Amino acid sequence: MKIFPLVLGLAVMLGPLRAVAAEAQPPRKPASTHMAPELLRPHLIDIGDGRRLNLHCVGHGAPTVLFEQGGEGLIFNWRKVQPAITAITRTCFYDRAGFGFSDPPAKPVTAMNVTDDLHALLKTAGIRGPIVLVGHSIGGFYATVYADRFPADVAGMVLVEPGFAGQWPKLSPEDARTREEETRRGGAHFLQCGALARQGLLSAQAPHGCFKIPPDLTPAERDYFLHVNTRPWWYEAEIDQSNNYFPYHADDSTSWKQERALSRSFGALPLEVLSAGVAPGNAWESEAVHETSARWWRAGHQALARRSTRGVWTLAPKAGHFIQKDSPEVVIQAIKRVVEQARRPDAAEPVDGK
Repeated sequence: MKIFPLVLGLAVMLGPLRAVAAEAQPPRKPASTHMAPELLRPHLIDIGDGRRLNLHCVGHGAPTVLFEQGGEGLIFNWRKVQPAITAITRTCFYDRAGFGFSDPPAKPVTAMNVTDDLHALLKTAGIRGPIVLVGHSIGGFYATVYADRFPADVAGMVLVEPGFAGQWPKLSPEDARTREEETRRGGAHFLQCGALARQGLLSAQAPHGCFKIPPDLTPAERDYFLHVNTRPWWYEAEIDQSNNYFPYHADDSTSWKQERALSRSFGALPLEVLSAGVAPGNAWESEAVHETSARWWRAGHQALARRSTRGVWTLAPKAGHFIQKDSPEVVIQAIKRVVEQARRPDAAEPVDGK
């Protein structure tokens, strides 16, 4: 697991939380486990001031389902999910500024700026809501902030191992220092990789320890992966994203403060939150620190689900942080349930603010 891709907001306790067991869903092999190749080619849209973001949609039907990647920002991490969802409704994938095919960010990578970009992108592209947002890791955090800010645009959410404001539990001073040192060490490595990329020195033949090409990619997936990992903007955007997301010395980071200020009830919004049964962790963690972090992480997900009276929390027992890779059927079924709820006439009940 990377150091950077984890992130979500403090939950408002609303109504009883319904927890479901992922094992209740019979495993089914999807028709395809690879992305539609057209999703891995650039489709750039000018969102203003000459800035372009990559967005492409496939399939037909409503509501539109839009996917928000984790910190790694790779569209094809949804490849085991995309075909099944495209079969039932329109699905859209985009690259945040600096990621994939999109232009570099013009402003700091914060929750407000990311969601401003997405709002402008959807408006410019003529994608009319309300839409279902599916977010993984920090993408789940951004999806939550988007729903906080633009409630009328959101018909439902599926949050896969989402980050949240306050996701770091309190640790001993020694463990907290180690956590900070390791996180910063990861940032320094990304900085070095960004410098190599800016000099044009990264390639499939010379990755310099900055990336490893997965062995099971289609040609389109491989080309997309190399485009992302050999450009400087991805490394630089991820460093900036991390610096604005993780609190380091302070109690709150910039993005966490923004989410806390916006956090509100989601009313009866269809909402599913998925947690990994194999809790994400880092090599530096002791067993005690890992257990503390895992409990805190899942409790944050349960609290997030409580922000909607329709909130459902699911534990995927055999999956790690990338549930969409390890247990894709769990993600597929959650999206299908939210889409079906969003299609009902009573789906969009009024939300009463905070």
